[in-house]
Amino acid sequence: MAFIASDAIVTAASDEKHYERPQGKPSVGNEAIGARQAWSTATGRGIVVALMDTGIADHPDLAGSVVARVDFVNDGATSLDPGGHGTFLAGLIAAHGRTFSGVAPDAKLISLRVLDAQGRGTMHSVLAAFDWVLHNRAAYHVKVLNLSFGAPQTTTYHRTLLAGVVESAWFAGVTVVTAAGNDGPKPGTVAMPGADPFVVTAGSFDDQGTTNPNDDRESAFSSRGPTLDGFAKPDVLAPGEHVMSLRVPGTSLDRSENGGSGYARLSGTSASSAFTSGAAALVLQAHATYTPTEVKGALVAGGRRIVGTRTPGLDAAGALVARPARANAGLIPSLVLVTMLKATGALDGSGTTWEGISWESVSWESVSWDVVSWEGIAWESVSWDTVSWDVCEAIR
Repeated sequence: MAFIASDAIVTAASDEKHYERPQGKPSVGNEAIGARQAWSTATGRGIVVALMDTGIADHPDLAGSVVARVDFVNDGATSLDPGGHGTFLAGLIAAHGRTFSGVAPDAKLISLRVLDAQGRGTMHSVLAAFDWVLHNRAAYHVKVLNLSFGAPQTTTYHRTLLAGVVESAWFAGVTVVTAAGNDGPKPGTVAMPGADPFVVTAGSFDDQGTTNPNDDRESAFSSRGPTLDGFAKPDVLAPGEHVMSLRVPGTSLDRSENGGSGYARLSGTSASSAFTSGAAALVLQAHATYTPTEVKGALVAGGRRIVGTRTPGLDAAGALVARPARANAGLIPSLVLVTMLKATGALDGSGTTWEGISWESVSWESVSWDVVSWEGIAWESVSWDTVSWDVCEAIR
């Protein structure tokens, strides 16, 4: 195998190391994206969303939602989510409490824990989690994958390992939703894997705590394109400022200002990606035959205008009825993915034209990204000069 990647530390880098202090401004996320209007048509029933993060705790508003948990950190943590961040995102996707609901309240969740309590993990854990998705997506009916972490894009997606990894899930039929990152407003700041042209990349807008769409604005911190390959990103904007979701007491994010409440607030494009993953689940319930590309097209076509930007604001109700926009036309898969598939015999590249390839013919269950002898390598001495794996989780 031609690709060797250091088992580098991946970290959750955040301006806010704790939940935000309570404030009086409402959190109107679902109203801001038309989720409640969409529920007359779809609630996410029958759709499974996998979440790679710090884990998902047993919160009352997620009772019965989590169908599987896999821990790739293996640090001996006794809590299902010692960090609290994964549960926060899970609530935005699929909470179904008496007073708080996620975008797709009837969707199911899979917790793939790749980050520890401090938001630190390894690429080994991330790649192992992607292997799990590829090998188990059919058995668990995984249709959406939420990734709220990223690394600065340092080279073309054709030479970036994480681009090849996310595309393998995409072509296997899983709609991959990623966070754009929080390095805006300068252009060229979208993080990888959000900089991969195939996946759905979510940036943040500020809903100002109102349901009036005319005062919505793209968040200053939200990363902007173009990518190094010249692609316009993000694909959609979703709420990402002072968003309320599920709180896990005693976690790294927690502090006493939230009292006994089961809810707290955070800001960042990882919240935006969770809203978008929930909307993708709604689209897939309403349109069971949609491919990931059609889901992306529906989210883009169904979006609404936000003043000051060409990127559409997420509109869950609009995405259910919109004719999918033409998405990903003319793109070539990452050469990392192509080379890996050829090396493992999963794809015969002789004479292949990407317009005519049948990705359904690839035996994804036999594809493994764990292709090097991890234990036999002194990781400190290994470098792959095309990518920096100081991965930061995309929450402010």
